[in-house]
Amino acid sequence: MALNRFAADDPDLADRIGRALDEDGCCVVVDAAPPETMDAIADELSAHRERASVGASDFEGHATRRTGAPLPRSATFRSIARHAAVLAGGDHVLGHATTWRFSAAEYIEIGPGERAQRLHRDAWKYDQVDFGFEVELNGMWAVTDFTEANGATRILPGSHRWAHDARPNPTAIPAAEAIPAEMAKGSLLLYTGLVFHGGGPNTTDGWRKGLSLQHAVGWLTQSTNQFLECPPADVADWPDELLRFVGYAKTGNGLGYWRDSEDPLSAVHPDRDFPTGWATIRTS
Repeated sequence: MALNRFAADDPDLADRIGRALDEDGCCVVVDAAPPETMDAIADELSAHRERASVGASDFEGHATRRTGAPLPRSATFRSIARHAAVLAGGDHVLGHATTWRFSAAEYIEIGPGERAQRLHRDAWKYDQVDFGFEVELNGMWAVTDFTEANGATRILPGSHRWAHDARPNPTAIPAAEAIPAEMAKGSLLLYTGLVFHGGGPNTTDGWRKGLSLQHAVGWLTQSTNQFLECPPADVADWPDELLRFVGYAKTGNGLGYWRDSEDPLSAVHPDRDFPTGWATIRTS
């Protein structure tokens, strides 16, 4: 089964993304950002490489380097965190909820000799609860070219429709079922939380670099604690829409308010006037 690919400048991009996510649970937006943007992100995050997690488990990979908190550490990533393709996909998949938001991001570098990651569903993190609907829209920026040889993410289109207790057949993967999401630097893979996927094996002598994204409905706990990664004192110069996206906003109906029924954004901007009240949805 082929992986749907769309040009970033397609005038019908939002509709195409929505249809692909409905049908396959995944798609690639080709050349969603310039290669120079990816280079800048890599440069900004390289300063934190010594703090990266390496070889914590077979699942995380013993030749895979994971650098967290790219949002506060990379101004360039902040500039594309609310990319039009991400917003279109999130609105389509998660629009059934009152709100959805950024959940986590991680800079993942797969090194030479790394073996294939076990295929999994990201939604399993929520105690494998069967919600009966999608609660996540995730993605992967290709910070370098993704090829089958260097560890391109392997993905199973249509697996978002599989039963809750389904598991891929290990003997059929990767040759028969999983597709390597090969894509050029600056392209963006989008997939839902119920799609089976995993990092591919790297048989080259180079590093495959990608920026993993997670987004979830607003009433779920975010994968990483955004208020520790992005504390009020450090984000005062960020745009309001990005701060709301990160989590400085009420969500659901009556979740996320601060102190005396205050808008959480007032913690960042105490000098500004914000309406009070804990209810997100008002009936009068």
